[in-house]
Amino acid sequence: MTAILDALRRGVDNLPGGRAVAALRIGKNEEVARKELSGATSHKLGALDALAIARLCVEAGSPHCHDYAALVAQECGGEFRPLDTTPELKLSPMQRVSTLAREAGDVTGTFIEALADGVISDNELASIEQEIAEAEEALRKLRQAARAVNAAGKPKAEHVALPVRQMRDELPAPSVATVRFPDGVEIRMPVSAV
Repeated sequence: MTAILDALRRGVDNLPGGRAVAALRIGKNEEVARKELSGATSHKLGALDALAIARLCVEAGSPHCHDYAALVAQECGGEFRPLDTTPELKLSPMQRVSTLAREAGDVTGTFIEALADGVISDNELASIEQEIAEAEEALRKLRQAARAVNAAGKPKAEHVALPVRQMRDELPAPSVATVRFPDGVEIRMPVSAV
């Protein structure tokens, strides 16, 4: 559960105004919100408040705003993919690739450094998880850039209304054919002119 709170805290800490704004927006005292976000045993953060805070972060578009949703989806065995409502093409797709490579290098370096003594402490684990979250954000932005380039390369689809009903109305009524077999059986079948 601490990883989920960590993901939410990352989003709130990058929110313009931070925890004070989040507390005000969800109608809580700043100290109560701080304790709930810290995971204190005396204060529990409810699911609806966590969702409201996560939405504030997404609306602000702050860094790590999707970390909470991605982690909840992952914990439930799913995958989180934000809708492409705002194009993020400030950086070119190639710059996104280089950002992802740099973030992956940061994850690798942090992990190797933490494992140097054969033990990963809580602080080292928190650093590793922070670097992984930053790499996931870079990967998400790379996916959006790839989808935007893909969509830009496709021709604009124009809707063509086919006059199917009108054509049916213009067809002549089917005629009836009669087939007689040698044993005297007679079958009548409609035959279309088309």
